[in-house]
Amino acid sequence: MDEALDKTPGGPEEELPNWSRRQFLLGTTGLAVAGAAALWTRTPIVDAARAIFGSPVDTGLVHVYQEDFYFVPNYMTWRVGDKMTMRLQNMSLTRYHEMQIGRHVSREQTIFGTLTADGFTEDFWDGVPVTFSNPYKMDNLVYSKAIPTFIGPKSDYLIEYGGALSPTLKPGGHIDLTFVVPDKPGIWQYG
Repeated sequence: MDEALDKTPGGPEEELPNWSRRQFLLGTTGLAVAGAAALWTRTPIVDAARAIFGSPVDTGLVHVYQEDFYFVPNYMTWRVGDKMTMRLQNMSLTRYHEMQIGRHVSREQTIFGTLTADGFTEDFWDGVPVTFSNPYKMDNLVYSKAIPTFIGPKSDYLIEYGGALSPTLKPGGHIDLTFVVPDKPGIWQYG
């Protein structure tokens, strides 16, 4: 039998890779650096992809899920003049959650220095007509300078004026906010 043809896996001619300690450490370090870079540069990479390819425009009914300390989706793109219904749903099993949309995070001067306060200094909803409907497990609703219309029971929750618009939902609660996207271009944050 020809020895050149006798190359069975695991045979005597097969050499296993022989990794040196140096190669292993360099490979592991490179992998760790790549992972850290992916973690900290995720936002710039996503921003660059959105600049090149654009963002999908959300219209009609959009579900916004409140989790413990984050929202899904974490961004939305709207067009001025589109009619939107945002169904805000608290997915937490144990925590109350609220939502505000605005710009410029509020800051507060304390004896410990300047700290981030709740809310924004510029409220997205200022002067915007909003219809609130389908409330379920609501705790309270602050509607500030929005122009509210209510559909459904209002006696189940507290309605307040002042501060930025923010519905507060009990665990498992939801509410629909229907509005026409105002002519307020730019980036707005929600939190």
